[in-house]
Amino acid sequence: MSYLPPNPAILPDGQEVKVHGSEAFPFAVYCGIIPTFIPAYPLHYHEEMELIYCETGSGSITIDRATVTLHPGDVAVILPGQIHAIAAAGTGTFRYYNILFRFSLLEPPDSETYRRFLAPLADGRMEVPAHIQKDSSLGRELPVNVKMLIENRKENTALRIKACLYGVMDALCKAATPARHPAGAEHRDTRLLRQTVQYVDRHYAEKITVAAISAQCGYSSSHFMKRFHDLTGTSFAQYLIHFRLEKAAALLRGSRYTVLEIAARCGFSNASYFTRAFTRQYGVSPTAYRQGGDRTDD
Repeated sequence: MSYLPPNPAILPDGQEVKVHGSEAFPFAVYCGIIPTFIPAYPLHYHEEMELIYCETGSGSITIDRATVTLHPGDVAVILPGQIHAIAAAGTGTFRYYNILFRFSLLEPPDSETYRRFLAPLADGRMEVPAHIQKDSSLGRELPVNVKMLIENRKENTALRIKACLYGVMDALCKAATPARHPAGAEHRDTRLLRQTVQYVDRHYAEKITVAAISAQCGYSSSHFMKRFHDLTGTSFAQYLIHFRLEKAAALLRGSRYTVLEIAARCGFSNASYFTRAFTRQYGVSPTAYRQGGDRTDD
């Protein structure tokens, strides 16, 4: 049995530096199955536009400060830079596809088309529905191109992929409305989440105290813990452990460090605790996870 997730999907790296696809063609599609491949993806953000298509089961997608529940055929829309997290909704298995691409794949940033249609979405002046339900008018239009992107993800069909992405963006731009929180007026809760993600990404290998991170975010410890739980549905301590374990899983997949070295690099001072926490989250020990082999994206 293989325990590893399909080709690296979204890891909790704060702002990701990974280029999805390639520099020349920044487009990628990943298949995810929660909890089979991974328990969940904690808060993170990246510069790509992302579509999450629910194939089976149901998923809970947190985008900035709101959470939506996807059912088969639904699509979640995540604009560049939006804080988001992915989890299963309920106890069943959530199978989905991530479609990620950069706006620059479609239009150069200095073009009139980019300035008119894509820049307002990229810089937060306009927003689109975060949850496209299967039976809505947009839900009947958007998945046609979304499914084609999924079906053609392994083929060298750059023109077909671009045509589908143009279809997606045309539908979304027609549904776009002025942002409730205009660019430059970032909501305090969004700022809290972003600061938390950034701080944890920089310091996860070190000892992190609630006092230190709450001070960084401008809150008292008690207020920070309550607000973070209200916004994410989990405690900061649970989030930090999940984050560190995701980092550890990435190193187990892609490095030759020993399990002890990985535990230390990911902020676990006690190797036995690391093994217990990892096994509880992934269902297998770190050693068994590493020996599981690679999955394909199907």
